[in-house]
Amino acid sequence: VRLEGSLEMTYRRGSDAWEVGWRKGMLWPGIPEASAFSTSYRLPKRAPILDRSGRRLATGAGPGRRYPYGALAGATIGHLAPAPATDSGGATRRAGGLTGASGLEGVFEPRLRGTPGSVLAVTDARNRRVEVLGRVGGAPGRPLKTTLDVKVQRAAERAYGGTTGGAVVVEPSTGDLLAVVSSSPIDPNDYVGVSDAEPFNRALSGLYPPGSAMKVVTASAALDTNVVTPRTKVTGPGEYKGVRNFESGVFGTIPFSKAVQFSVNTAFAQVAEELGSKPLTAYARRFGFNRPPPEAVAAATSSFPFPEDLYSLMWGSIGQAQVLTTPLEMATVAATVANNGVRMEPRTALGEAPEGKRVVSRGTARTMTKLMTSVVEGGTGVGAQISGVKVAGKTGTAEVDVDGVRMNHAWFVCFAPAGAPKVAVAVVSELGGVGGEVAAPLARDILQGVLPLVR
Repeated sequence: VRLEGSLEMTYRRGSDAWEVGWRKGMLWPGIPEASAFSTSYRLPKRAPILDRSGRRLATGAGPGRRYPYGALAGATIGHLAPAPATDSGGATRRAGGLTGASGLEGVFEPRLRGTPGSVLAVTDARNRRVEVLGRVGGAPGRPLKTTLDVKVQRAAERAYGGTTGGAVVVEPSTGDLLAVVSSSPIDPNDYVGVSDAEPFNRALSGLYPPGSAMKVVTASAALDTNVVTPRTKVTGPGEYKGVRNFESGVFGTIPFSKAVQFSVNTAFAQVAEELGSKPLTAYARRFGFNRPPPEAVAAATSSFPFPEDLYSLMWGSIGQAQVLTTPLEMATVAATVANNGVRMEPRTALGEAPEGKRVVSRGTARTMTKLMTSVVEGGTGVGAQISGVKVAGKTGTAEVDVDGVRMNHAWFVCFAPAGAPKVAVAVVSELGGVGGEVAAPLARDILQGVLPLVR
């Protein structure tokens, strides 16, 4: 439809200006009954979310959206809420539709929603349509095939149990997130159309000091820059320039390999002192700290603040000071070592090409694998031992003050089988206690559950 007409213009000498005799009907010439424009929208059917094998994690549209697996990976899948007033173009909101408000539903909203169709018309004074001026066809949403695996997710959640915190299972060679476990799970079926729900995914957005799990980064940096070798002699006094060993343990002169195996804080403080702030911060960034994860992952940024003094450097090297990280980030740290020193960007959607970048040399990664294997075979991580499977791992016990009381987050990061890694895992038990006593057995149980399920 073309709207055509003419405008009469009059020149006013006194004001030296041209004027137009304006009437509202000039907006729609040739349609005398018209009183207003009207735009209506039609939403296409929302596309499903699938796991890596094609199982439907979310299906249906609008208020009829359903999540067949209930709370399984619920916080990661996300939920739908009424479209906000700021919705792009207002189309979804004006059509009375729902929009992705959290998790994958929110991150991939444009893809899942598709493009609404629209009709521009004129209406009369009673708001009855008089004539259609134009139509724009919509486009359906596109299904999202995720990296998640329902079977791996179920096994990981079952092993994690009622622990408070989070766990992540990653495929080292691709960066694919196979399972994301967060305590306080939600069932998205209960939140369809709820506007004030804000699910918190501890595995992706929870920020915790990593404690000695950070030593994987520090040791990798020191080995890669030739500051130490596994045989380099270091000392482990009970205290060194303000840094203390866990439970005030005292070690004599030991090779660096033993400092890793038994997580000797004071030995690492001396290594960090020799390594320096700039190299350690640079390696932390290579491992994923201080830069946001891909938008499609919807995770918090882990931070390793630049150490301005020796005290901050030494404590930061063992995952204290102001260092904060997510279980996702620590899973990628373990996965980097497992993948011969190449860090793959974490990925939640299949169809996107995996992206990776070398962090440390192959030789450093091989050495770290041996050192982390020794942690499980006879060090602080024996609780992660699995009969017939070599596990490479590192414990972490991160000290925090809660209302003046000293408490610990328990960490364990690992990969298995050590010689041909299939998965990397990070586990944090929030205020759970000692890493080797709490998190290592949790990681063991997760590995035992998921290893038979992955190729």
